[in-house]
Amino acid sequence: MERKADHNLPLAGARILVAEDEILIALDMEAAFRDAGADIVGPCMTLEAALDAARNEPLSLAVLDIRLGDVTTENISDLLAERGIPFLFYSGQKLPDAMEQKCNGAVVVDKPATHSDLVGAAARVLAS
Repeated sequence: MERKADHNLPLAGARILVAEDEILIALDMEAAFRDAGADIVGPCMTLEAALDAARNEPLSLAVLDIRLGDVTTENISDLLAERGIPFLFYSGQKLPDAMEQKCNGAVVVDKPATHSDLVGAAARVLAS
């Protein structure tokens, strides 16, 4: 099958922050987004690394696990919201109540998801 020209890829030109603490999942997400035309920032496996990237990198979108280790990604989602950078959550967990109230309407993709589902959710968030 012939690969489409880059400008026809659903995430062409997007810079996506991946914040995920499970290396195999992070690498799988990275591959899915790269195949869809995105540039990846990360993957960031710790809160500190993800906060640094969220604070300093030019980003189109961020995909956050709800927890990195034993801490939530609430501070990252707060920082992204302040910067006007859209984000979605990709997690096997439910958003804690405090995060759900602050991130009302945030897209949550349940693990595990197919590459198509993950890329589709990212493209929809970018388009909105």
